[in-house]
Amino acid sequence: MDLASLGSILVNIISPIVLVAAAGFVLAKKIGLEARPLSRTTLYLFTPALVFSSIYKANLSVEYVSIAVFSIIITFVMVMVAWLLAKILHYDRLTTSAFMLGILFVNAGNYGLPLILFAFGDEGLARAAFYFAMSAILTQTLGIFVAASGRANPRDALLKVFKLPLVYGVLIGLIFNLGHIVIPEFLMKAVTLAKDGAVPAMLVILGIELARVTVDRDHHSVIGIATIAKLMLVPLLSFPLAALMGMTGVTRAVCIVESSMPTAVMASIVAVEFDARPKIVTGIIFASTLASIITLTILLGILK
Repeated sequence: MDLASLGSILVNIISPIVLVAAAGFVLAKKIGLEARPLSRTTLYLFTPALVFSSIYKANLSVEYVSIAVFSIIITFVMVMVAWLLAKILHYDRLTTSAFMLGILFVNAGNYGLPLILFAFGDEGLARAAFYFAMSAILTQTLGIFVAASGRANPRDALLKVFKLPLVYGVLIGLIFNLGHIVIPEFLMKAVTLAKDGAVPAMLVILGIELARVTVDRDHHSVIGIATIAKLMLVPLLSFPLAALMGMTGVTRAVCIVESSMPTAVMASIVAVEFDARPKIVTGIIFASTLASIITLTILLGILK
């Protein structure tokens, strides 16, 4: 890995993502572009189509089982790391919840999927879509529990997750793939049209959401520590975990990169819902997203 390689990654892989997200940021600032209509369309149409298409066309193997296991293990490791750091630093209950949300939620979708597509192509995208689905299920449930400090109803949390079409995109994709069910060409073209809208829509949404973020200066240290843990500590844990599981090639790279993504905007939504110091969480989202331009460039330089 040399400076020329890092520069190539920054220009050819990172910068297209940053530019489209920046367009969303500018549109939100200048004309007040709203994220909700686009985000709901992405949640209920584009993303399920992308996940279904990727899994339906994928050459499924034991690697996908390892992706699921990896995402589960690294998520619970992140929970323990965040909790231990909060205890060591003597954070109060609400600050602990915000700190854990900032580390737990990973932007494997809006940011992770485009990044993987540009870096590793369709082969990587199929694996990243599966990782994203697993991550979404895990963080939605665990995130609710963390934000509510253990007061959330498990049944309600699970019901909320299984209302997401993303889950069914995964299940139907697996059934059709493993059952060798052939989809009529006209239907597959419709799915392809929908899934092609996912990546640009996700990046525009990311930019719009970042335009709304405000950083609370009273919590700089918490935000800084969470950002460091998110972008530096998690990759350090992901490499040995991938090695321990015998991962290689694109699957290894996808799992390490996806787990090392910055904090997802969804963390802020959950923090607001449960009043878990949302200003801290939004600060972590903003700081980790900006810093990830550097950390992900270096990470891709190591992995490619």
